[in-house]
Amino acid sequence: MFRSPQIDTIGHFIGFFILTWFVSSILKLSIFNTFFSLSFYSALSELGQYYLGFRNGEFSDFFADIAGISLYLFLKYVYLLYKFYTLKRIIHTRESAKVRTH
Repeated sequence: MFRSPQIDTIGHFIGFFILTWFVSSILKLSIFNTFFSLSFYSALSELGQYYLGFRNGEFSDFFADIAGISLYLFLKYVYLLYKFYTLKRIIHTRESAKVRTH
């Protein structure tokens, strides 16, 4: 239906962003292992498309895949840091309150 290269690249970006979310949620791999595994899958996917007669393997699609993977993992990392420091602050506040009451 859509044959525009920009739409295809955006589709790769969104698709790998969502795929990274699923893989990260289901397999519970580390951020590094998730990035490495999905990057490898993306490279193999584009390489396979290069050898198919009806598909084209393109570097722009590979880079869009990597960008989608990276953005999800970056957002997850920032969220985990936020959660960690919020929990640390809550624990510190509770400990301070206990010291004051005793």
